[in-house]
Amino acid sequence: MYIIERQDGSQVYSMKLVVKDQLEYEKLEDWITEEFMGNIALVEEEVKPTDIHIAIFEVSTWLDWVKIYRFHKRNKECKIIPLLEPSLLNTSPLAIELKLSSILVKAVKKHKFIRILKQVIGGISSEDHVLTSDNVIGLHQEPKKGNHHTLPFQEALLRRLLSGEIKSEEELIQSRSLFPVDGLPNVVCFIQGFIRCPAWKEEQDWHASMIIQDYFRKRFREGGVSFLSYRKHILMLIRLPSKYGSLKDWKEGEAKILNAIEGLEREHGVHLYIGVGSIYREPLLLHQSYREAYKARRTSPYERLSLRYYEEITKDQQIQKCTDYIAQCCTDNLSIKQVAKQINFSVPYFSRIFKQETGRNFVEYVTFVRLQRAVWLLRHTNHTIEYIAEELGFNTPNYFSGTFKKYVGLSPREYRRTEEIIFI
Repeated sequence: MYIIERQDGSQVYSMKLVVKDQLEYEKLEDWITEEFMGNIALVEEEVKPTDIHIAIFEVSTWLDWVKIYRFHKRNKECKIIPLLEPSLLNTSPLAIELKLSSILVKAVKKHKFIRILKQVIGGISSEDHVLTSDNVIGLHQEPKKGNHHTLPFQEALLRRLLSGEIKSEEELIQSRSLFPVDGLPNVVCFIQGFIRCPAWKEEQDWHASMIIQDYFRKRFREGGVSFLSYRKHILMLIRLPSKYGSLKDWKEGEAKILNAIEGLEREHGVHLYIGVGSIYREPLLLHQSYREAYKARRTSPYERLSLRYYEEITKDQQIQKCTDYIAQCCTDNLSIKQVAKQINFSVPYFSRIFKQETGRNFVEYVTFVRLQRAVWLLRHTNHTIEYIAEELGFNTPNYFSGTFKKYVGLSPREYRRTEEIIFI
């Protein structure tokens, strides 16, 4: 703990260094001592958090932000300066959540450190100032903006849960003050889509991602939902009531999702496709629901194209072997006999089991897999409709167009004029 006086002796400020790296601690200690020689004294005894005016916290793990958060709750008047490891620059939006005025990034130079420290000391008695690029030392990019509906601390916790970075109960418990464990979502919905009339969106000046989130929030007003945006998809995180074992069983919740999908399509020309993972009551397993939702989104629908459940995907290993084979060879002239041979099933038996496990007969399933490939080709290449039809094994361009419209709701040419939704 340090006591710093202004040059005129009019005011005394206490400062705390919370730096685990001994070399870093000693370096900062030397800089402070040299700069404020004669106006600084080292205090050995512990003091109350409310008696600290300035605190420099080293941030070498995500949990260090939790410590800062807790310290800030106990002493909102203290000026906190995080000292970040370069690998944790992506956590910088948390400083905005705490309304911190400055961030330091290792390895900070002495003159910059002293300049920031003097600015903070000079600003204690003046009005608070918010974080600006001038006060982010060592950071050469603007912090990524978080979802305007989700607090940065909560978003950071959810992203780490979904990536599988949080692996221990201890770390989760320490984060409880940020997002209570019993309030965490337990199922993930993977959402992608397109805008049918991009010009209409431009004329009305709305952002598809915000429109989508608002639609779902209004319908889940009581239970609440969280969103995490990625470039080409957005995750909707829901906490299902404990009496339900699946989102599919929660008819009220499913109806709200379908209602939002229909409303967005009708009112804004926004078409959504959603994959739903399994429920995981244990937060550390939530990342599995994310992977399952992704897989469900890309699997042939059992019932409806707009909403697909991971639990509906076959778990039969032999049928999975066949679906993998179909995915690899969908552009070939596949026959049911050829695929049944992969697992040594007779055609009649294979046909019955395949439909039972996938919800589709063999021809329908192969057609859907080919259309998935068609969607990608239409969006990402300049190939003609005729070329795509021939490439995917459709007899004629007209047959391809009619089949595409039956499944997607638009002709291939109409789909090509749509705009894929970019969520960030």
